[in-house]
Amino acid sequence: MKSNRTFISAALVRIGGPALLLCVLCLGISARGFAEEKPQPTTSPWAIQVEPVQADEGQLPPEFSMATYENLIAQLVKTDKFQEVFRSGDHQADGVPNLLVLQTTLLNFERGSQTKRAVTTVGGATKVKVHLKVTTRDGNAVVEKDVQGTVRIFGENLRATYDLAKDIAKTLSEASLPAPAKGAGQ
Repeated sequence: MKSNRTFISAALVRIGGPALLLCVLCLGISARGFAEEKPQPTTSPWAIQVEPVQADEGQLPPEFSMATYENLIAQLVKTDKFQEVFRSGDHQADGVPNLLVLQTTLLNFERGSQTKRAVTTVGGATKVKVHLKVTTRDGNAVVEKDVQGTVRIFGENLRATYDLAKDIAKTLSEASLPAPAKGAGQ
C-alpha cells in the first residue's frame, strides 16, 4: 500500500510539474493579448522655451531661483506635452517655428523653517508663488495663471521649488493650446 502511494506521488511530481509549468506559460501568453496598452502621450505641435524666474533683487534667494528653473525644465520634459523644451538663450530655439515662451514672475516668497516643520505641523511652511505666462513668439498670451509651491510638513525648503514646478507642468499639460498659425514664428 505504501509503495502505491509513493509510486503515485512520484508520477504526479514527474507529470504535474511540467504540466503546471505549461499551464502557467499558456496563461501568461494569453494574458499578454488582453493587456491594455498605455495610451501614448499626445505631443502638441509646440515647443517651449523656459525663461528664468523674474524677481526683484533680494526677493528670491538665488538657490530657489535656480532650483525652480531646473525643476521646471525637468517636469516639462516629463509631461511629453511639447516637442522640445529649450532653456533661455538656446540658439536652437531660433529656428523652431511653433515656439511658446514660458515666463514666471515671482509674486510671493516665504522662507519657512525645516526645524519648525519637524517639531509642529502648524508652522514653518515654505511658499513660493509665481504668475506664469505662456506666450507665442509674437507675444500673444496662451496661458496665464498664478501657481504656488509649498512645503508644509516634511522636506527641505527647496522642496517647494519642486512642488511649484510640478504644479506648473500639470497646468500646462492640462491646458488646451491653440493650433499654430500657418507660418507661425517665421
